[in-house]
Amino acid sequence: MRPHVHGAGALRKGHQWERDVVRLFAAVFGFVVQRGLQYRDGADAPDVVGVPGWWIECKKGRRPNPLGALRQAIAAAAESKLRPVAICRADGREPTATLLLADFILLLREAREPDSHAEGGSS
Repeated sequence: MRPHVHGAGALRKGHQWERDVVRLFAAVFGFVVQRGLQYRDGADAPDVVGVPGWWIECKKGRRPNPLGALRQAIAAAAESKLRPVAICRADGREPTATLLLADFILLLREAREPDSHAEGGSS
């Protein structure tokens, strides 16, 4: 079995998927969202920045690896207070979001009790 090689086409497809996710979040939530940049000095940034509270990694291709993308987000977000999530789309399929169960439970709790978890509230 040959190792997976990322060609220029796959890179363009990945960048286009990041732009698509940026447009989706901006349209749905109305706040400024943009593609993150991977810096030459090795500093990492989420693929999508501007979604409050989340470190977003995006993957698209014939067979993206959501758990691998989530592991990447977990490692990259370790020094931040952002929750990791992987947004993946296999060619011809619906996009998925993969996150830790603990973060999913927090989302459900926040949806159920939105006033008790509002940003900017007093602690």
